[in-house]
Amino acid sequence: MAQLRFELKGEPSSIGLKAFATAVSNWLRVLADIDSAISGEPNGSLEWVVSDLKIGSLSISAEARSLKEGRNVAPDVSRAFVHGFRILENEGSTPPYLSENGMKNSKTILRLIGRDGVAGFRVGYQNEDIELSARASANIDQLLPARRHSLGSVEGKLEMINLHGKVPRFIVYHHRTHKAVTCKFSTDRLVEVKEALGKRVIISGSVQYNGKGEPLRVALDHMRVLRSNSELPTISQMRGYAPNLTGEMTTAEYMRSIRGD
Repeated sequence: MAQLRFELKGEPSSIGLKAFATAVSNWLRVLADIDSAISGEPNGSLEWVVSDLKIGSLSISAEARSLKEGRNVAPDVSRAFVHGFRILENEGSTPPYLSENGMKNSKTILRLIGRDGVAGFRVGYQNEDIELSARASANIDQLLPARRHSLGSVEGKLEMINLHGKVPRFIVYHHRTHKAVTCKFSTDRLVEVKEALGKRVIISGSVQYNGKGEPLRVALDHMRVLRSNSELPTISQMRGYAPNLTGEMTTAEYMRSIRGD
């Protein structure tokens, strides 16, 4: 089984125990956030155990045990974890699968760089390793605050309903990029939201955007549930819907007439 690697760079005698504990605990929170997004399990589907521990720079290797029989998303979660931090370091944009809370936990980790003896981090899985520097910390500072807002919409899969806190919310993961958008809603729409859980939706309302122009949050005004691919009519089923559409022209002649050829 491939191991996920997480290293605090610096002299062990100078790295504060509190910094080490903060990094590890938030590392686990980020993994749990990605796990929930990929597995669809609100409480996650993996349990992480230490498989190796080295002293030099403080280096931990970990493996995941699946709590769901017949399904193990650990490889996908591990790849997304390392890939996400690579995006934060090199591209400065929001990684796939990370919710707003996941981004805040990542920020807590990255803000340790240059403090309490932590010179940087390295994370890795299989053949990919990424060095994390103060650049990643500066990048994430630009991704979390809302810079502007306007009326708009977001499309994706509705997941992770959360009723804790002052305002109920759920997460929409974009169907192509898998980036997460937090959606706030009023309690009188709870039944409607629950019925859409796990489905692809379009959420319209007041959208907040970060400095990169990425949607962060949306206040639910209107929700449209999209049909799944299995519910869409096939080509054969659509035959005959408009039998006289082209009149006496062939299909090629009809298309040329539309283009004005």
